Amino acid sequence: MFLDIIFQIWRRFSGSMQWRLLWLFNSKFMVSVAGIVYDKNDHILLQRHRHWVPDVWGLPGGIVKSGEILEKAFSREVLEETGLVIANIEMIRLVSGYDLRMEVYFRAKLAKSHNEQIIKIQEEEIIEARFFSLDELPSSILQLQKELIQQENGTAKKMQQNEIAQSRTGFSRKL
Repeated sequence: MFLDIIFQIWRRFSGSMQWRLLWLFNSKFMVSVAGIVYDKNDHILLQRHRHWVPDVWGLPGGIVKSGEILEKAFSREVLEETGLVIANIEMIRLVSGYDLRMEVYFRAKLAKSHNEQIIKIQEEEIIEARFFSLDELPSSILQLQKELIQQENGTAKKMQQNEIAQSRTGFSRKL
């Protein structure tokens, strides 16, 4: 009976008023984006950030702005922090369960350009940024991101094996 009265009142509110009330009474949290950016040699872009623990490397990324599309946010953050333009952006993982945020991870490649892209760091936030081959990765990478890089490169190897097998036989195997 009580819920019936509440729902009758609720239905009388306009859609925008309903959204405002939902926003007021529900949790607020941030969404961050980060990802693995590959160069033409399949080296991975890592950076040392002024806001992180000192001497720790991590993937480029940042906070999503209100109303921003996640892939655009990742592309914007990479451009702002390193001056690099990326393409072929694909989501590879969503991490939730934090109190005030969730993290979305992507994979991308440097966009093809007539001129070679050069890293131009945003000195207010970034201490250093550069590409590493898989066998030269620094040991001090953020743990979750290290696991993501390992997982991603295991998947990449399987995809390459599948492409080779498909080219030889004309058939495709599932990963």
